[in-house]
Amino acid sequence: MNPDLSALKPFLLFDGIWMKTEAKIPSPVRLNFSKDELIIKEGDYGIAVYEIISGKVGVYIDSGGTEVMVATLNPGMIIGEMTFLAGNTNPRSATVRAIEDCSLESWHPRMLASDYKQIPRALRHIVDRSLKRLVRMNKKISGISLQQRKVEENQARKSGGPSTERRSSYRKECNIGCAYRPKNSPKEVQLLGRVRDISKNGLQMVVKTSNSLKYSHVPGDEFLIITNLTPGQEVKMTAKIVNLRKGPTPASTIMGMSFLHMTHEDQKRLGFFLLR
Repeated sequence: MNPDLSALKPFLLFDGIWMKTEAKIPSPVRLNFSKDELIIKEGDYGIAVYEIISGKVGVYIDSGGTEVMVATLNPGMIIGEMTFLAGNTNPRSATVRAIEDCSLESWHPRMLASDYKQIPRALRHIVDRSLKRLVRMNKKISGISLQQRKVEENQARKSGGPSTERRSSYRKECNIGCAYRPKNSPKEVQLLGRVRDISKNGLQMVVKTSNSLKYSHVPGDEFLIITNLTPGQEVKMTAKIVNLRKGPTPASTIMGMSFLHMTHEDQKRLGFFLLR
């Protein structure tokens, strides 16, 4: 359903964004959200832009009626900016929900409009193209995740296994060397392993069983992992062990790990790697 724009006559259209011409520019508003509370709903209409002050939020894309998480955002990051930067009245392109209790600052587009208007038109065109490419990438990732989920559901039905044990996101097989260390250990500590598959939510890593003689390797232990998914593109992530099983050789162990933290830039690098 298209929005009724008849009520917007007293407003000025700035690059596709309707703004009241005479009203005072609203001041920033601090908003608090509880864990799992909805912040933005995909498909709704809204023009506010938000800065995350504290806590984490998740960004989700609808894919065939299933919500697929495409990013985790941390304090200092911005949400809701696509509507403003794209300069149109299209509905929100993603759902945003609080992963934990968080605080956000809401900005009205009129606060940003004058500064944005000073940006050269060619640069604004580049921003617009980049945003559209990012939206397409997110939708492709969610589509891949949905396809993988359907495959695993079919496999679970055929094997008679419980569906709750299936993976919830697409995993890409690989064989990439990495360095890792316990989360709170000195930076000089360096253990070696190999990433065998990875998804947006976690990975499986093969390590020497002897690594556990010096440092604990049990479910719940947290590690900092550094790897190069593509040449020259270092990715850092914090993950915890979810499960352990025997590796391909008697002296190796496979660790199933779930991501706890990754910067926005590293999330994008991972997203591009999964699309390759």
